[in-house]
Amino acid sequence: MKKTRMKLATALALIGVSVVAAAEERIVEVWNCKAEDGKTIEDIHKANGKWVKYMNAHVDGGDIVSYVLQPIVGKSSTFMYADSFPSMASWGAAKAHESEELTAIEEELNSVAVCSENTLHNSKAS
Repeated sequence: MKKTRMKLATALALIGVSVVAAAEERIVEVWNCKAEDGKTIEDIHKANGKWVKYMNAHVDGGDIVSYVLQPIVGKSSTFMYADSFPSMASWGAAKAHESEELTAIEEELNSVAVCSENTLHNSKAS
């Protein structure tokens, strides 16, 4: 009987955590970009991957995720970055962070793409 109660309690706790996690709000920054001449989407992913890895190692709490969005239909010469942060504090910490290593990563990002505009969004899973 104790094992059954323990399994039930564990299952209910996991369901509760899943519901809370699904309802979490996140901050999403979206950048509209175009690849620099001669650069490939693989170059963009490589540079962006370095940025994500660095941010997760240097922003308290990490949990930063970045996507490269490529059009299936439409302007195939464009793409978007969608950077997802767990909170405004995390986004702010990422924006405020400075280091020589980060400067080098940002220079690499700028060498593979030019981004013309960005927007910041509050998001919540439905």
